[in-house]
Amino acid sequence: MAAGTGPGGAFAGRRVLLVGVGGIGTAVAERLAAAGARLVGTHHGAGDTAAAVAARLPDGSWAGAVRLDVTDPADVERVAGTGGLAPTLLGGLDTLVVTTGHRHPLRLLTDTDDATVGDILDTELRGPMLLVRAVLPGMLAAGFGRIVVIGSDSGRAGTLGDAVSSAARAGLGGLARSVARETARSDVTINVVSPGPTDTPLLAGMLADDGLTGTVMAGTVRAVPKGRPARTAEVAAAVAHLASADAGFTTGQVLSVSGGLTM
Repeated sequence: MAAGTGPGGAFAGRRVLLVGVGGIGTAVAERLAAAGARLVGTHHGAGDTAAAVAARLPDGSWAGAVRLDVTDPADVERVAGTGGLAPTLLGGLDTLVVTTGHRHPLRLLTDTDDATVGDILDTELRGPMLLVRAVLPGMLAAGFGRIVVIGSDSGRAGTLGDAVSSAARAGLGGLARSVARETARSDVTINVVSPGPTDTPLLAGMLADDGLTGTVMAGTVRAVPKGRPARTAEVAAAVAHLASADAGFTTGQVLSVSGGLTM
């Protein structure tokens, strides 16, 4: 039976490591679990969000939550590498979905200190790169794998006051295209889903800011041709497609899910 087919849904038998379970990650978990996948979710904090997500999923679809610092190469290997916690809990690993993001107020580049630059790049670019590197050997050995990284359309268009994050998100496209060339002869694919403003608590908090952050984000939302932010379920639908067995001929792509913001 081909991976991702059979009774119980399009993702029956699929084993997913979901890095980051809040916001968009929650919608991804719900979408894939409803289609039959079994998931391990990661968190960086106390794990309360992971527990809340697990309670909303079908019985048997949640294999556990593990703490992960994506900026620490040893920790990434401990969780995602061959023989790591996630493959052990799942009985293997064929799908990686990465939703890492760094929460920070918007600031002009000239007002951004070195520590913040490093933190953003480590979380939004280096971390996903480490995760991809960790899971690839197992996927290539198995002859099947799907990797989907959540980016941002700021990587295409740039965002006032968010130069570092925009650069990191743009780098995800280069990562996907390069790794796709390395894995093109196998049934292992890597793609980026690139949302614009998305209806999450993070966006709500940014819009409520009375400084540069609120001004820029309000203007970005107004610029969306569809006239509203994305719903998390709409982003999750794109992830589910790219993670499906049917998407085996789609690799190295950056898919905007932004209501036409960057068309």
